[in-house]
Amino acid sequence: MKFRNDVASYSLFHCILCSCKMKPRIVSPNITLYPVWKGKLGNSAVRLICTLSGFYPDKLSVEWQHDQRPLNIVPNELKLQSMEGREKTFSLSSEIEPNITEWTTGSSFTCKATHEGSEYEKTTSICESKYECELLH
Repeated sequence: MKFRNDVASYSLFHCILCSCKMKPRIVSPNITLYPVWKGKLGNSAVRLICTLSGFYPDKLSVEWQHDQRPLNIVPNELKLQSMEGREKTFSLSSEIEPNITEWTTGSSFTCKATHEGSEYEKTTSICESKYECELLH
């Protein structure tokens, strides 16, 4: 019986030792991008809000683009942490106020995020909704 206990102890030790070499936990972000404005479309400022949610670890970078070119604008960003059981995840909201003329003439705006070597992006424009485009023309 002593041999069986030694084998069980070795197996437990081996499992504990192997678990130290586990891959780090990586959870990809979910990305959404939507415009927000007050009043009549085209008469008030537009804000574009990019939300990246449920990612881990927390290191993530965001770049904004205008018609597929980098946009030199400093976004307002807010990062939040949440816990569900023992699992920690993060969310980040990045917001810009694009030039109203560029927005109303149909330019596209892209929120591009990099997380753990992978890229995630969403693009929007006023013309995503045919109705909105028709209102302007």
